[in-house]
Amino acid sequence: MKITYLGHSGFLFDTDSAYYIFDYIRGELPALSKEKKLYVFASHAHRDHWDPGIFTDRQLRRAESFILGFDIKEPFEKMAAEEKQLSDLPVIWAFPGQTIRTDDFTCDPLLSTDEGVAFPVRMKKNAVYHAGDLNWWHWNGDPDERNLDRARNFKREVDRLKGIHFDAACIPLDPRQEDAFRLCMDYCMEILDADRIYPMHFWKDYALCRKYRESLKEEHPDWFDRFQLISYEGEQFS
Repeated sequence: MKITYLGHSGFLFDTDSAYYIFDYIRGELPALSKEKKLYVFASHAHRDHWDPGIFTDRQLRRAESFILGFDIKEPFEKMAAEEKQLSDLPVIWAFPGQTIRTDDFTCDPLLSTDEGVAFPVRMKKNAVYHAGDLNWWHWNGDPDERNLDRARNFKREVDRLKGIHFDAACIPLDPRQEDAFRLCMDYCMEILDADRIYPMHFWKDYALCRKYRESLKEEHPDWFDRFQLISYEGEQFS
């Protein structure tokens, strides 16, 4: 499986039989072979995760399915009422608690701690997890009880992934959370069975990714090799 970082929270997973694109909003896509199926995911309606341009992009409009977080349904239907061709798109609405099954993958969406869903996707030979905005949100200055409630909600959902092996997991590492930026990443590094964990949602703060990885040398050397450093948009990994 080949992995391309598409910027912010966007990733492309290139498997033997299909492409899987998550939360793509900007940047140039690699050339996608028409010989492979294509699935396009958007976790929720925030514009740093969902761009309506995915429905008209030259390469993406041929997708087998657009798998969209349930909160995108209302804005999508407003768009489709004005642009009739959108009503014919193969859309699958992702709700927490359901199971999505296609010929190529299954997915049991998790409820985000912000909006929409997170996507654990099990393919024929691989499995990946894209967190969307399912993050351990902790904001300095907020009441303690509110931050504790956010922590409980986060752990409840992510704990559902225990026992599932992932080839790759994409996890938020958000600098806006100040000294709490690593809460989500640390928890996922600890409980997820994932060969590689990729940071995302770091607002182009590549130095933060380097800072986190360097900290692992002393604090969690057993995590060091699993954390994948990202250095630029368009970077590719195997």
